[in-house]
Amino acid sequence: MKREVFKILLSIILLLGLAANSMAEPPEDFDRPPSKEQMEKIRERIETLRMWRLTEAINLDEKSSAKLFPLLKKFDKKRAEVENAQREGMRELRQLLKEKRETQLKGLLERLEKSHKELQKLKEEEWVELKNILTIEQQAKFIIFQQEFDRDIRKIIAEARERKM
Repeated sequence: MKREVFKILLSIILLLGLAANSMAEPPEDFDRPPSKEQMEKIRERIETLRMWRLTEAINLDEKSSAKLFPLLKKFDKKRAEVENAQREGMRELRQLLKEKRETQLKGLLERLEKSHKELQKLKEEEWVELKNILTIEQQAKFIIFQQEFDRDIRKIIAEARERKM
């Protein structure tokens, strides 16, 4: 019962926070991507929601939680850095294509490929460490949870974009 109430309250808080954040933006910012500060706030909210839902989904005890969450946070931080570099690279790629600066494209493509490989490596390292913390059943639940959570987040983002339009 307490978990259900906590779940509902957390959902309401997150939704109100997202709603307040979206209403605070002036209309002319609709076409602009979020600022770094806005992205960080959104990322923090998503991390909090993920941790809370993950605890429920894979039946984590306190001992496992104390090991798992710092590990996930560490890899999330590393992944965010690489993803930010990728986003910047993609912006630069679009600009170089628009300006038809082919000589610079090769180096940029190599950088993007390197960051893609780095993300794959991070996923592999994270999984190796997760297997040391979680039971086999929890590992299976974690994979299912991660896929469903990512789908839910993409859906929320798509709905938010629709509302902006």
